[in-house]
Amino acid sequence: MNTINLTEIYILNAFGILLIMGNVINRFFNLRRNTEDRYLFWITLCIITSCIVECIVYTCFGRPGFLYRATIYIGNVWLFFSIFLIGPLWVLLLERHNQIDSSKLLQSLLNYISLLGVAVLIINFFKPLVFYVDAESNYHRGQFFWLYILSALFFFFAGISVYIKKRKISMIPFFPAFQIFIPVFIGLLIEITIPGVSVVWAGCAVSVTLMIMALQNENICRDKLTGLFNRYYLERINVEYEDKGVLCFMMIDINGFKQINDKFGHSEGDRGLLFVSDCVTRSVGDKGSVIRYAGDEFVVLLNTKDYREADECIDRINENLAEVNQQLKKDYALSLSIGYEIFDMKLIKMEEILEVIDKKMYQEKKKYYSSHDRRTITE
Repeated sequence: MNTINLTEIYILNAFGILLIMGNVINRFFNLRRNTEDRYLFWITLCIITSCIVECIVYTCFGRPGFLYRATIYIGNVWLFFSIFLIGPLWVLLLERHNQIDSSKLLQSLLNYISLLGVAVLIINFFKPLVFYVDAESNYHRGQFFWLYILSALFFFFAGISVYIKKRKISMIPFFPAFQIFIPVFIGLLIEITIPGVSVVWAGCAVSVTLMIMALQNENICRDKLTGLFNRYYLERINVEYEDKGVLCFMMIDINGFKQINDKFGHSEGDRGLLFVSDCVTRSVGDKGSVIRYAGDEFVVLLNTKDYREADECIDRINENLAEVNQQLKKDYALSLSIGYEIFDMKLIKMEEILEVIDKKMYQEKKKYYSSHDRRTITE
């Protein structure tokens, strides 16, 4: 049997539990938790459970008796099974965070690999394919042990692929997936090559803590009402993209928004802002970013240098907003004035960009009010 340092295992797993315990409590009891928070909560809970289970399993190693063997066996079943809980949740979290829908191929692979892994674990009860525990309560790897290592790597790189897809169209990376999962990757390599050394779950705890810190950092650039990026995000864009990239910038303003607030109240005005932000976000999709600039003004950063693509995006926004108006059947109709231009970031500063698109937006607003009474908000 390999020499096991129980003190080291206890310390590392206790460190992992303490590191993320506060985050579990905070997120679970947060009344404003969303789907993304729930995914993160379940990932964290799985890691805490695995830290505890691993300590129990290692404590039982080498102790003869049915109870010890059964504890080692059940504990290892959980540790292998947890791969198929944490892995898909990690991919779903990144998809949710980056507002990307799963491809059918990726979704099928996640499902089939998870089902295969669970099926092999069930078969392992009858035939030791993954691992077995001998009469002296020593753990041994089976020939299918590598299936679970490869599955863990698949989930890891599936999440990275989602991150890379979003990174191609996102302006600033707040969620450094590569850096976040380096501790997990290193811990996995150490545990594979040096049996009896347990660092992978502590590595997972470090990674999740880094993930939460990254999310909190991103919240600085998020508007509290709409969840869109805020003005501070534009300042970061100005620094990050000062000397590179050709982008399309749009300025969007809600027509008659003051009248909505005055006639129906600010709560209804906030709902109108949410309807518009959701409509614009869906229309832009994975082609760029949407920012709540100020009040009822939004800025869209579209990752294109093609005017036709920009016009198509505006058409989608107007079509989706028309559908929203039809579905809501409010006493007012939401409409937008949109001005845009394509800029080479090497040649122009952000202040000039905003000035140009603001003027273009007001030209569109002037056209709108030439055929609409400024005092009314109905069509």
